[in-house]
Order: sequence, then C-alpha cells, then structure tokens
Amino acid sequence: MLALVRIHVPSSIHDSKHHERIRVNPDHIWDYVMKHHESWDNDGPKIFYMTQRYMQDDTSLIMEAKDLDSIADFLLKHFAANKYVRGIWVLNLAKMTFFEIPPDHLEGLDRFTVTIDATPQHLEKIFDSISSFGSSNELMINYITYTFQSFNSSIMLSMLARNKNHMESFVNEYIKPLEGVLSTDITYIHRTIRLVSSDEWKKSFGHMYRLHGGERIKDIDADEDTSRFSCC
Repeated sequence: MLALVRIHVPSSIHDSKHHERIRVNPDHIWDYVMKHHESWDNDGPKIFYMTQRYMQDDTSLIMEAKDLDSIADFLLKHFAANKYVRGIWVLNLAKMTFFEIPPDHLEGLDRFTVTIDATPQHLEKIFDSISSFGSSNELMINYITYTFQSFNSSIMLSMLARNKNHMESFVNEYIKPLEGVLSTDITYIHRTIRLVSSDEWKKSFGHMYRLHGGERIKDIDADEDTSRFSCC
C-alpha cells in the first residue's frame, strides 16, 4: 500500500516545564529524515519522497508498506516520540497514476497540489476525466490519486505550473466545471526531494506511469504572478 504521511511541527510550542513558548526550526523533521532515512531501509515502510507545503507547518512523506500496521509501528517508533511533533496524519493513496513528464519540462515550473471535494457518485468520472487531460508547456499533471481523506476531500492531484495564476486558471477552466465537483483547494509545494535512486523509483512505481493523453491543455492567458505564493 501507498500512503502520504504528514508530520505536523508548529513554528512554536509550549514548554510546560519552563512555562514559555519555544520557537521550533521549521526544517526540524526535514533535517531529521535526511539524517536517518537510509538507516530505516530495513525497518518496515520505504520512504520514497519528501515534500513541504508552503505555510503549512508540516513535512510530508510518500511511503510504501505492506499494511497499515507496519506504517503505524514505523511512525510510533521514529516520529511519535519526537518532542516537537504535534500531529501525524496518514492518507491512503489509492489507484495512484503517474504521468510521464520530459525532464526538460521541469525547468521554470512550480509544483502544486489540488484537492477536490466532489459528490461520491461522480468521483470515478472526475478521476477519469482529469486523467485524460493532455499537457502543455506550462501546465501538466504529475500524478492523480484517490485519498478519501475527509468527507470534503476525495481526490488529490500533483501538478506543475508556471505560477499560481496559471494554476488557478487551470482549476477554474478545467476542473471546477466537471460534473460533481463541489470545491477545490490549491497548495503550493515549496520543496521536494526524492529519497531513493532512479532505479528504485522505477521498480516500485514504473507500472503506475502512463503518457499524457487526450486533448492538449490550451495555453492559458493568465497574468504573471507578482506576489508569488501569498494566496496558497
């Protein structure tokens, strides 16, 4: 099974011993994983990818495990006892589909996630419709998956876009009009790293890849983003 695990470390925590608030390094979990992940290779789940969402006080890990119990044991052993961790959120990634992206298309594009709230009877059609989208030089889907993470969020997609204005325009023009879509949420991903070799990645996820198909996403006429990511 695949899971997205979000480790929540707020920017400051209350120190009950000294009755004061302590500022926490926002990269605390990121640095911790970078230092130790190789030693965890034979300790249950395998961590493949790590990301940080902009202004969210969490670090996310994409991992593969044989079952949920092994994920729970892993998180309890390596993260739950961390004195700065204030929450752990596990999202199942079901029917995950990756799309081939030429390496030269990555330059100059930012990464975003889009979560979709939709009526359950339309979920499959929405998933298939988005999966059939083509790509453009400034917008392309990296992956799509069911998460069923709450009553209000069931589908998540990772996307590359020239900037947040293009990302918002794409969502407004291509996703929101789909029948059954109730709402969407866009988050900027400000840092990512793959924690395994290219060969390991292909061995585990190669069968999940497909080419972008369908009609090419048209070039979107959106103003350049001068405020960067203040809205996301």
